[in-house]
Amino acid sequence: MNIVNMDLECLNSEPSCCSRGQEGLSWIEWEGERFEFKDAPSYSEKNWGGAFPRKWFWLQCNVFEGTSGEVTLTAAGGVRQLPGPAGSEIHENAALIGVHSDGIFYEFVPWNGVVNWEVSPWGYWHMSAENEKHLVELEARAKDLGTPILAPTVEAGLAPACIDTCSGVLKLQMWERRQDGTRGKVILKVTSDMAAVEVGGGPWFTNWKGKTSAPELLRRALRVPIDLDAVYNSVPFFKPPGL
Repeated sequence: MNIVNMDLECLNSEPSCCSRGQEGLSWIEWEGERFEFKDAPSYSEKNWGGAFPRKWFWLQCNVFEGTSGEVTLTAAGGVRQLPGPAGSEIHENAALIGVHSDGIFYEFVPWNGVVNWEVSPWGYWHMSAENEKHLVELEARAKDLGTPILAPTVEAGLAPACIDTCSGVLKLQMWERRQDGTRGKVILKVTSDMAAVEVGGGPWFTNWKGKTSAPELLRRALRVPIDLDAVYNSVPFFKPPGL
């Protein structure tokens, strides 16, 4: 559970992870039976926008072996729609990896580095990324066929548009980055068999290989604080639904 924000509210979908590693007090009722939770690890996120991306994948995990401290992971990628006049269809690939380890947040996003991925239609996820100081790699596999779940779509509202499972087998590694870009000291090497993994949207005819980064000028622009409410108030026809 990581606090990770895609950081641009101009998208058709912007997931914001609102809490990570918090202890929750709640209950779930299933088939007439009530299950109560106290001091249970919890995770929450909010999707900003009118729908999920056209195509996406997602991973989240907060239970790891191989460490004595707290480690949480959130990773995602998708084909997102950029703002434009009504009826415009401008899309781009976007992805991120966020890792919390022993109180430190390691962020891998297009505006501070490069993110690569290869994801199958179901059952396999591989991501690698680097920023100025660190490198990270993760690999996950599904042990089951997954469960279809409802997701918000532009065309049909809530529809069975994705598959996920919470019993994925995950390996996560992170290193310090040497000046020549190679792997240095190992920071993290952990595994889990309780990872949440998901694919959605489409089409998913074969493995999806992608890479995303941002030009230096755009990286600097993305770090500039912008009052998006004021921007959208002046040009409301550019405002995505749901924001």
